[in-house]
Amino acid sequence: MIKEHFDLIIAAIVVLTLALYDVTLDLFLSLLHLLFEMLHFAFEWLELGIEHTVEHFFHTSRHGSQIVTFYILFLLGCGMLFWLSRCLPRFYAVLKQFVQQAWLRRKTELQMYWLSLTLPYKLRLFSTVLGVAYLATALVM
Repeated sequence: MIKEHFDLIIAAIVVLTLALYDVTLDLFLSLLHLLFEMLHFAFEWLELGIEHTVEHFFHTSRHGSQIVTFYILFLLGCGMLFWLSRCLPRFYAVLKQFVQQAWLRRKTELQMYWLSLTLPYKLRLFSTVLGVAYLATALVM
């Protein structure tokens, strides 16, 4: 059920976030701040772990172990960027294909539904859409 209507769920979430933009921005910024805090803690933990390991194994000074730690972290960062450059194009292609298929499927469903309606039902549907749009604009202002 969820897999079948996943594109509609995403569209509903997007519409909801546009309607409640202030709450969405506040929640997004709070989650972004939490994410950066956690990433900072993880980076500090990794950096200190590498630094103490280098200092213990090679019996270097603090400055020497910091230099070695910097180059190790630089190498890890370059490796992560290389991995990201390899994965992002595939992810983009999959996402693009999903959006195109969802758009085509929903467009076909709506066309079939519209063609199956009689003229009175088409007029009722059209007037309902216009009424909802009018009420939505009246409530926003």
